[in-house]
Amino acid sequence: MKRTGLWLLILTLTTQLAQAQQRDLLANRKLSPVLLTNKKLLTSKQQQVFWIVTSNIDSARTYFRTRQPSIHIIQEHAGGLLVVSARGTQIDSLILTQPFVRFVDVPREPREELAIATYDNSLNTINMVHDQFPQLKGNNMVVSVKENKPDTADIDLKGRYISTPLSSALISSHASYMCTIIAGGENSYYTGGGVAPAASLISSNFASLLPDTDHDYKQQGVSVQNHSYGTGIENYYGADAAAYDASIINNPSLMHVFSSGNSGNLVSTGPYAGINNMANLTGSFKMAKNILTVGATDSFGLVSYLSSRGPAYDGRIKPELVAFGEDGSSGAAAHTSGTALLLQQYYKEKHSNNLPPASLIKAVLINSADDRGSPGPDYLSGYGSLNAWKALQGLVSEKYMSGTVIPGGLQTFSLQVPANTRQLKITLCWLDPPAVANARKALINDLDLELVYNGNGQLWMPWVLSPAPIIDSLLLPAVRKKDTLNPVEQITIPDPAAGTYTIRVKGTAIPAGNQSFYIAWQTDAADRFQWHFPLSTDVIRSRENNLVRWSSTFNAAAGLLEYSVDRGASWQLINNAASLTTGSSYWQAPDTCSAALLRMTINGQVFISDTFTISPTPVVQVGFNCADSAMLFWDRIPGISTYRVYQLGEKYLQPVLTSADTSIIVRQPGNSVYYTVVPVTGQREGLKAYTINYQLQGVDCYLKTFFADLVNGNTGSLYAEIGTQFNVKSITFEKLSGSSYRPLHTIQPVTSTIFEYADLNLVDGVNTYRVKVELANGQFAYSNTQSIYYFLTTRYIIFPNPVPSTGSLWVLTKEEPENTQLLLFNTLGQKVLQHRLTQTAEAVPLPGLKNGIYFIIIQKNGKREYSGKVMVR
Repeated sequence: MKRTGLWLLILTLTTQLAQAQQRDLLANRKLSPVLLTNKKLLTSKQQQVFWIVTSNIDSARTYFRTRQPSIHIIQEHAGGLLVVSARGTQIDSLILTQPFVRFVDVPREPREELAIATYDNSLNTINMVHDQFPQLKGNNMVVSVKENKPDTADIDLKGRYISTPLSSALISSHASYMCTIIAGGENSYYTGGGVAPAASLISSNFASLLPDTDHDYKQQGVSVQNHSYGTGIENYYGADAAAYDASIINNPSLMHVFSSGNSGNLVSTGPYAGINNMANLTGSFKMAKNILTVGATDSFGLVSYLSSRGPAYDGRIKPELVAFGEDGSSGAAAHTSGTALLLQQYYKEKHSNNLPPASLIKAVLINSADDRGSPGPDYLSGYGSLNAWKALQGLVSEKYMSGTVIPGGLQTFSLQVPANTRQLKITLCWLDPPAVANARKALINDLDLELVYNGNGQLWMPWVLSPAPIIDSLLLPAVRKKDTLNPVEQITIPDPAAGTYTIRVKGTAIPAGNQSFYIAWQTDAADRFQWHFPLSTDVIRSRENNLVRWSSTFNAAAGLLEYSVDRGASWQLINNAASLTTGSSYWQAPDTCSAALLRMTINGQVFISDTFTISPTPVVQVGFNCADSAMLFWDRIPGISTYRVYQLGEKYLQPVLTSADTSIIVRQPGNSVYYTVVPVTGQREGLKAYTINYQLQGVDCYLKTFFADLVNGNTGSLYAEIGTQFNVKSITFEKLSGSSYRPLHTIQPVTSTIFEYADLNLVDGVNTYRVKVELANGQFAYSNTQSIYYFLTTRYIIFPNPVPSTGSLWVLTKEEPENTQLLLFNTLGQKVLQHRLTQTAEAVPLPGLKNGIYFIIIQKNGKREYSGKVMVR
């Protein structure tokens, strides 16, 4: 009997232990990897923020409000996501065990991905869009930049930043850079020109890593949100990833564009733990399926060493695209966001003011990308490098299709491929429903793309990469097979036979409802050459190395590259074997300001560029800045007889005059304080100078610089500089003597802008100087005063004298004062002030003395060293 009882006790304890272990196992499955590795957060008794994904949000609300009132719901998001304030101990003991809780995570601190410092709109053919479609500037489009607030006083954003309650209170230069890349107005310099320079901007605080509410996006009219920030390497599908997938599902025209990160050299975590230089995207939110994640390249289209690579945690292809971002993926995302705005504007204006579906824009962007490396996608560059021009051409020529498939269904499309096609490319894209947080595989609806050549029945499958967590497998080239992971599938065929092809889209696995999709396609003709940079609206910098660009589908390896500055009458060699496949070559442009042409010769065929401009950058300077007028001037450029002056208007620079002169007079007060100038050759403009605020250039009314200094112990060295000789009759150095100034030295005529004089007759105490500028019209301009303190016979200098009763009396001592006292007596002999001197230059405040004469005594170690009088007024 006793033995039976013992066995029952052991069985009971074992059962209880197993049940406890099962509860712990279930609870652990609900925790994000961040919480699993930081369980001390669950033992904290301090209030903190948690993300809780629920299966029944009504049950969660009821539970928190009635049974756990100390757990406060801060926000509610789509997909049953709650942002709550709670103690870690409450989450551990009360929340994880609830059946309606699916997943718990904590927000992480975002970090801006490094800002780019260089400018290049030609690698991704953005300049081609600007050149051929000048009306596409992002007009009536709104982009949101999710991070800190940009400098709203930045003149490149003038008149287009919209202030909203979503903005952060913190201002950062990184946010200003991102806004400038996306939508800069080119008011400061050409590098301040954005992809969509007419778009409006708002900012949204990235203190919350979750998307803004659907209401916020719709109220502000946001169609693209840029995310150039990250956290750590997080290889899991978190509540934030599900929230972003839901955000796009709920707002089908909204594009979320993320930088991939700048951790490409780091070791992965999660399913790919221990693998170097792969699977290191910075943030679980970047694991979302419906977003665009963008990596960075240099000016040659090579993936940057620090650009974060894929795959996603479940083997999906990430990043989807790469774009120019010399110093980080921030700029790459911003370039892509700006391009998406231009595509949306084109579609919107063509389709009765309706925005395009995000799945269409995503399909077009991916399909038009320039493949890098081996054929097909890879985990470094995704589906290729952003090509804005080809993406727009896909919309213009309507090379896209849409459809819907039901579970197990099939939809087909017929496609005619012309002869002499170098490559056929087809991309399928759909918006996939959000997965459950922490899902082992994120894809819900699995569609399959196939392509069949009707002529012989040959079938092609999409490109697929190996997701195996082995570095050798991850670096293998893509193969053609069935894709079960990605909501994007792509097929390419080199040199396809002409004829009719059939595109098949299968609804292989759709758990519920049906799935809509978009297909983008393009055919690249063989033996074609196209200039990308410079085009007719581009300007090449003279005397500098410029990277000229082109694309070619010739099989030839090289061509002859030349330039002309005399309209093609003669040609100068740049490169006699320019690589056609690299698509670029450096060119040291000549020292000139003129129109120019480029010429590429391939197997006897000649391709001449648009007429473009070679130009130096002029420099605008300030001659004078007086109360009623200011003078701006610049150096004459050889061969240029015409200059155009611009001033900053309500949003952009506006021309105010065209002149042969190299200076202008601006009347004050005027409409603007920002000005620039550009040389004009024929009907073409060169490079604009940096735009300046003429009131902030350190030039007053003719006087630019004036200072006085003691040299050699007994000489006053005076130096002055004026902004211009224009209308200046004479320059005079003057010295204060008593209550008036007397001339020391006059320069006439004025043949320089720099003047010097040595005063050999310093007086004991304060020597005060100024500069007088006499103008041709008889008026005068004066500098601020400068003083030299000269200790010849005295150890102390007292000033000013007279001194205001509410002011301070300055005392200068020749040596460091020790045990030194300043005493002040009135005419009755009464001491009214005693002050200990501790510095060689010290201001002694006066205690509101009555006007009159006072006697001053300075004592050191009790002995009188100075006595005198001071007048208080």
